[in-house]
Amino acid sequence: MIPFENATPVSGRWPVLATRAQMAQARTLAGWIALLAEDRGLDEHAVAAATKLDIEDVRAILGGVVLTTPLPVLDRALRRLEGRPH
Repeated sequence: MIPFENATPVSGRWPVLATRAQMAQARTLAGWIALLAEDRGLDEHAVAAATKLDIEDVRAILGGVVLTTPLPVLDRALRRLEGRPH
């Protein structure tokens, strides 16, 4: 487990990804999203439209900053980008 797993609202940090395995999964999903976006020539706005995510979330994902993005959100975004049912 990483140190922020015991975070509280008082500390200003939330326990979104509590384990190294979850962080690795999040990075992998974000990496696939970025790879598909690059392969298809999609910019941030096109990825946001295809995945139904906020543009700031897309920028974070494409930038590899996925610490605060829940795994189900990343999974749904990848599924939408691939055209798979959710």
